[in-house]
Amino acid sequence: MPARPQFLHFQKQQPEGVLRVVGYQLEASYDSVVARLVAIPQYRRAFRLAFKNEGITIDTIAKAIATYERTQLFGNSPFDRFITGNNNAIAEAQQRGWLLFKGKARCIECHTYTPAFPFFSNFKFHNTGIAISDKNFESLMNQVTEVQSSNDQALSLLTHTEGVSELGRYLSTQQRRDLGAFKTPTLRDIELTGPYMHNGSQKTLLDVVKFYSRGGDPSSNLDERMRPLNLTDQEINDVVEFLRALTSDDVLRETQSARPQTRTSSPQ
Repeated sequence: MPARPQFLHFQKQQPEGVLRVVGYQLEASYDSVVARLVAIPQYRRAFRLAFKNEGITIDTIAKAIATYERTQLFGNSPFDRFITGNNNAIAEAQQRGWLLFKGKARCIECHTYTPAFPFFSNFKFHNTGIAISDKNFESLMNQVTEVQSSNDQALSLLTHTEGVSELGRYLSTQQRRDLGAFKTPTLRDIELTGPYMHNGSQKTLLDVVKFYSRGGDPSSNLDERMRPLNLTDQEINDVVEFLRALTSDDVLRETQSARPQTRTSSPQ
């Protein structure tokens, strides 16, 4: 089922709705978001070309994001053909991977898929252990508390400081339960978008699946869904092969000049 039409209503929404749907968390005011982009010459030129006299406003930012998102989700991958009845659209290993994805590997608990909601994401936030130590969390939280009494722009700039971004959704909510929690990304075209995780620490899909198979890394705020899966090497490979079946034909054609991803895992 084509997923692209799901996004056609974005430009009709209010800016806040658009930004939230596509995954931007507004840890700052609209004014500070606009100010950040206005300060970058490349954005000033690009918005002038795209929106003429409108310039950079929260409305044109939302329109730009919505327009970009509509180009990214085509819904014509081998998996889409398979799920709509073409049993030969994906290889046997990929079909085994799909069964694992829904079953033993439990990927579908967060990377939700239904024909009506084909995004492979629940758009919720989870701490999977890809973050700094609990001790460093406390230090960074103190920095946020000190800056919080200042203006929105100061807090906004802090959230993009190296290290501080490891706090994840906490930067938006200031709730301890959100420490190190990041939004579940879509898996469409995932083969082409490495490295993975919010910090790029997992270099290949093989690394990612191995990470989840061992239950992630220890953290006091680890999501309750994170626990060892004990996948065999064959099962890990089958899940990786299934993820490759989510690559859109159109996106793949656009990226033919890109260097293909290696299957070599990072040193453990």
